[in-house]
Amino acid sequence: MPPPCRAARGRGTYAERAPATALGNVAALAALARRHLPEPDDGADQLCAQAVMVTGAVWTHARPSAAMLAAFEADPSLEALRMDFTATLEEMPATLIAGTLARTEG
Repeated sequence: MPPPCRAARGRGTYAERAPATALGNVAALAALARRHLPEPDDGADQLCAQAVMVTGAVWTHARPSAAMLAAFEADPSLEALRMDFTATLEEMPATLIAGTLARTEG
């Protein structure tokens, strides 16, 4: 069987393939999470789906548009909204994992 991320290649339109590919990628990531972080077991799929979604959001916010950059320059108080992609991704998984563990433990 091909890796999950390639399972849907060549079948249907992109709109038809993308969800199956995304689910396969999340399942593969969850399998890795279970192997290295056995504690979230039942929550691994949700944890990994959330990590994928948050990573996309962080990527978008860490690459502000020209208009947003101009807004940052015009109003220094907006600098608090700037997001560093690498620093945020170093913190975000720990927060998601801690939250998942807290929910599954009690």
